[in-house]
Amino acid sequence: MRAHEFAGRWCRLQAVLLIPVIMSAGVRADDEPMGWSPEHIPPADPWREQSVELPDYPVGSRLAEISVQTGNFPYDVFVDTGSLSLGRDGVVRYTVVVRSHAGAENIAFEGLHCKERTFRRLAYGSDGKWQPIVGSDWQAVKPGGMNHYRYVLYRDYLCDPANPVMKISDMIQRVRSSQGMILDD
Repeated sequence: MRAHEFAGRWCRLQAVLLIPVIMSAGVRADDEPMGWSPEHIPPADPWREQSVELPDYPVGSRLAEISVQTGNFPYDVFVDTGSLSLGRDGVVRYTVVVRSHAGAENIAFEGLHCKERTFRRLAYGSDGKWQPIVGSDWQAVKPGGMNHYRYVLYRDYLCDPANPVMKISDMIQRVRSSQGMILDD
């Protein structure tokens, strides 16, 4: 093969190899004005919790017991199905009654942010009245201990990773039948 034939083939090969590079540069340039690059995408609005009105105080006819393995903590957990709501902010709100086997009760109105796997107490119940809690912090939902019921509510009854916009009617059905998803830990 002669030198000038080799040089000609080499130039054609280089041209063929440069075509994809040139084409991709053109595509990149075309994407910019159309708004596909990250600087053209507006930032998402920051999440804000909506204001909430306290529900009616829980009554026995609306209480549904949920199954919570409590280990050494002898208590039963009930959810007031009439208090269940899902806000525009993505927070499931509910009233929970935690009753010890000795008969003592803790009543709370709480919010569960399924997407973030956090909870917040909004009010305590005492003597048939709500006592609002101002400025309580969102806390992580974790298994175990006295707060294990929140983890069970998150995991089995009120949140569903496969269906982030679960209907209230589905939540109520799960609570009433005490048949949550019961996912493995």
